[in-house]
Amino acid sequence: MIDTLSLLISHGVILLAAWRLLPRADLDRDPPAQEPHGDA
Repeated sequence: MIDTLSLLISHGVILLAAWRLLPRADLDRDPPAQEPHGDA
């Protein structure tokens, strides 16, 4: 019983985190590259 409960809770938290992160607009966008400074 405890094993099942702990698995359900941990997987539920993972699913909640994925559900909250996936609709973010900035997930697929990288910031523009900055110009190198100095003797790069």
